[in-house]
Amino acid sequence: MRHDDYEFDDVEVEEGELFNVYDILPPDGTILEMATAEEMVRAAELEAKHHALQRLQDSNFQLTGVSFKELLTEFEQYEQESMEFWTGVYNRLRIPWAWTIRIDVANGPIHVVNDRDIFIDEDDFEEYDVDDLLEEYEED
Repeated sequence: MRHDDYEFDDVEVEEGELFNVYDILPPDGTILEMATAEEMVRAAELEAKHHALQRLQDSNFQLTGVSFKELLTEFEQYEQESMEFWTGVYNRLRIPWAWTIRIDVANGPIHVVNDRDIFIDEDDFEEYDVDDLLEEYEED
């Protein structure tokens, strides 16, 4: 299945009607297109910088005012570079910014990443009545 099947430009929207970009969200793992060589390199650079900044955030140390300002500048610069890069990718693919995508920096496919676990079958879960659960809790 290609992302062309989900072209939101072709969706008929009447005046005053609301359009929901999540209605056309492809399933998790859907490959939208291949990244260019330049996109793969830039995505790898941004991902490495993201992980470095994340490790820095996770470390437990004290900052002076000057150090904090320098780090803040570094984080802001990263976010700007990241936004510029990803805006270009989203524009090229002509997909909504609300979709989460990722570039496989080793092989090149650009794929959709949804916020749900693909290994969990929601049909396997029972529906619970909250009132029944509260009654059971109060009895204990």
